[in-house]
Amino acid sequence: MERNTYRTSQLFEILGVSRDALRYYEKQGIVKPNHDESNNYRQYNDYDIYTLLVADFYIKRNLSMKEVRKLQEGRAIEELETLLEVKAEQLEETIRNKKFMLQKIKETKVFCEELKEHLNQYSIRKFPTYEVIDEFSDFYSFLEYPALLQNMDMMKDDILSKIMRKFTFDENGFLDSKMYIVEKHETIHKENIGCYLQYSKCIYTIVEDGRYQNGNSDIKYKVFESTVEWGNEQGLKPKGVAFVNTRLITYLDNKERAFLEIYVPVEEE
Repeated sequence: MERNTYRTSQLFEILGVSRDALRYYEKQGIVKPNHDESNNYRQYNDYDIYTLLVADFYIKRNLSMKEVRKLQEGRAIEELETLLEVKAEQLEETIRNKKFMLQKIKETKVFCEELKEHLNQYSIRKFPTYEVIDEFSDFYSFLEYPALLQNMDMMKDDILSKIMRKFTFDENGFLDSKMYIVEKHETIHKENIGCYLQYSKCIYTIVEDGRYQNGNSDIKYKVFESTVEWGNEQGLKPKGVAFVNTRLITYLDNKERAFLEIYVPVEEE
């Protein structure tokens, strides 16, 4: 039986496959078209098209080109079933990570909206629940970061969101500063054992830091003086501790603008 032949341009019309994609399929050994010796054009036959249809079938089921090629060599149904189970597990993990990323996007978007209202303004807010996993000395103590990486899922966590700066102070000024490695929780189950930060009443504000705003100066003294002053005006007594999260980084004139979220727990009546 004589088979029909098709040019590369026709396969785009038939299958929607681009020239570059066909070259990639060919390079991976998925299809092996003949060449017209008179003009060196590739010629695809009916079987090549069928092979491309099968390849597309399995690529849309998360198989790699290498796995499709191996499948062409022959594989028992039981082996294929096992492979598809692995692919399903991999895809489920990807979906979980993507959902986690989507949640992060939504949270950052909400922060962008709140930024307009809370930048350099003070209010009272409950402190979110964080579990303290570990700690290190300072943000710029980069040689201590390996301890941070050990407590991260590198597929979904980012370093800035895993660290929180803690300050302690009294009426005379700052006493100490350290970095916490944290995990945010919506709730704490009774069986959970760990070190958790929980404060139901805090002075809350957002401030801008970074080279664009402050050069190389440290704004913490100015910020906390004004925060404590506002608290005193409201009759609030700080507990002598403050927490700072980096929530957003943007750039202007090639200098970063860091927007920091600050919580200063206060005594409750």
